[in-house]
Amino acid sequence: MPHLPDRYETIRDCRTQYLKLLGALLRSGGQLSTAAIHSIQHGAAAYFDEMVESKGRGSFKEEAHGLTSSRITLVGEDDLELGIRLDNLSAKLFETTGSDLWKIQLRFVTLLKRPDLARTSIPVGPKGICQGLDEMFVAAGAIGIDKKLQQLDRIETTLQENLPALYAELNTILDQAGIETAQPTIVTSQEPPRRPMQDSPGVSANALLALQQALLSQLPGLPQAAPQGSGSAASLLSQAAIERLTFRLNELEQRGGFAPALRTGSSPSLEALIPGLFSDNETSQARQPKSLNSGELGIQAGAPEGIAIDTLAMIFEAIFANPSIPDTLKAVISSLQITMLKLAMQDPGLFTDTAHPARLLLDRMGVAVLGLPIDVAARHPVCARLFEIAGQLRSQYSGQIAAVSNALAQVEALIAERNAGIVSAAQAYIPLLNQLDRRDQADIESAQAIEQWIEGGVPAPIRDFLDNIWRRVLQLVWLEHGPNSTQWQQQTTAIDDLLWTFQPKSGDDRKALARRLPEILKRLKAGMERLGTAAEIQAAFLDDCFALQTRAMRTASVADENPVTPPMLASVPRPMGGEPVAGEIESGSLVLRTLDFSSSRPAPSRPLPCRPGDWLEIRLDGDETGVAHLCHISPSSQRALLYNPDSKLAVAIHPAILDKQLRQGLARISSSASLFDTAANRALRRTTAP
Repeated sequence: MPHLPDRYETIRDCRTQYLKLLGALLRSGGQLSTAAIHSIQHGAAAYFDEMVESKGRGSFKEEAHGLTSSRITLVGEDDLELGIRLDNLSAKLFETTGSDLWKIQLRFVTLLKRPDLARTSIPVGPKGICQGLDEMFVAAGAIGIDKKLQQLDRIETTLQENLPALYAELNTILDQAGIETAQPTIVTSQEPPRRPMQDSPGVSANALLALQQALLSQLPGLPQAAPQGSGSAASLLSQAAIERLTFRLNELEQRGGFAPALRTGSSPSLEALIPGLFSDNETSQARQPKSLNSGELGIQAGAPEGIAIDTLAMIFEAIFANPSIPDTLKAVISSLQITMLKLAMQDPGLFTDTAHPARLLLDRMGVAVLGLPIDVAARHPVCARLFEIAGQLRSQYSGQIAAVSNALAQVEALIAERNAGIVSAAQAYIPLLNQLDRRDQADIESAQAIEQWIEGGVPAPIRDFLDNIWRRVLQLVWLEHGPNSTQWQQQTTAIDDLLWTFQPKSGDDRKALARRLPEILKRLKAGMERLGTAAEIQAAFLDDCFALQTRAMRTASVADENPVTPPMLASVPRPMGGEPVAGEIESGSLVLRTLDFSSSRPAPSRPLPCRPGDWLEIRLDGDETGVAHLCHISPSSQRALLYNPDSKLAVAIHPAILDKQLRQGLARISSSASLFDTAANRALRRTTAP
């Protein structure tokens, strides 16, 4: 159908004003030459004309017609990288411009009489600007990809800061020209909502978006106003609807119906934020939180905007139903429900961006309380600070994401401050951890000394004595005095002297044996006494020594009458470690729990998946579990020192035990889990369950 003169003139005037405003925006950045700006305007104008002349935009399959694999293959790596960056920029600009671009879309639906007009087909949309940027880079010739990407980064900042104002001005121009916004319900989607994959309904790269799509799929009679690939609540509502809904949310917030005992205001009092702090009853503030759904706002559950609201409601319900989350944190999160709903109406990125500041805010609040008891009181310094941050966000949020980012930064600072305090307090346990490392070294060097004697060949009773008793004597001496001490030398000499007594003797050697033997046996008995060796074991060993020494007094060789045991083969390693053993090391008032082996064992060859700064949940003894902060990893043994002052848990764990627990699912890195995504996945599983 040919354009009427007034419509044609309006489109022409809009095109002129759009390119003029775009040129002024680009010049304001001060980064582009006049020629470069003209190239961008030329590409944007070509896209404008193409979208205006297009009779309709088909599905992705139709739009991709002709894009064959050979055509993709012919694209150079630099061009491909630049194209990906431009696509990413286009997506970011769609999110940044929000409701202003949505109003422009509705006006172009009226102007072009195109109810099927997609967001990606708006003549003045971000895709046209990116097409202009691509034309600019083509005109620039042989400029390196690094310089192109650097320039694109600078341009991106200018566009994100100024494009919303450009669209707001275009809206004014179209409004003054008499172009009304179309009703959102007449805007048809190009493809029906897709059902989630049935293979793994509980797993999703973006669980929130998957949850929203699952809710959409359950409404076969839904008017064709589903979000076109963005999952954005903002794209479902007219500005008037957003304003009405925001007014309703403000009204609810002022009543305090969904923020237990919390009042709003620019300067919320501490008593209003944390009523438990001023009450003798610790449970006074533990009222069960309530999620806010579309019904509470007077919106039909099947309405498109109701889908977005109910999606978030299911997230909050899953959080409130999680028994591992302290009630105090649930109260903090409950107080932010209305703020989150306001944000969802204005910022489409909440549904599509897994790294959105609002989602990260809830995640990091969950990290902030890790290790606190499940019944932690609101007066706890961490919880009190979270209530304060939440109160500031509620009072400061007016539609700008900066308020959320500021709250996120404050939570990050709280986490860093708490972790630093825990690491500082854990330093007192490092000397106890070092005792385990020294024990390993003592065990290794004692074993090496014993193996040298055994490899030389000794009778079986003496071999058992060396391996089971004297090894432990050497370990104690090593730990107390070190391997270079006189005491160490005395204990090793005692074994050299013992083995000498078993050698054949004649003449003066017999006299020397008779003279030295009492002292040698005295040193050996003292070592056994120190270990608390049973009297019968001591007597049996001394009897064996007496028999061997008696034979040595004869003229015949002991080697002929009583062959020694074969030397230990170097290729046969000594058994190490064994089963894990739970124990304790005490020093004054400090108690360090240990998960280790009875003898030295090397660390696994692969590095541990955790690092200092993580919070871990580990299996302690039996079915007992504990949550603590990983404060230190020994550079010599890789043992991990975990500490949680709130539960008074300090534990040193051997890396082989920790590695096995993590691989078997008996331990997990709690601080890497997303509270928000975990709740979304739980809600998704309930929604998609048969």
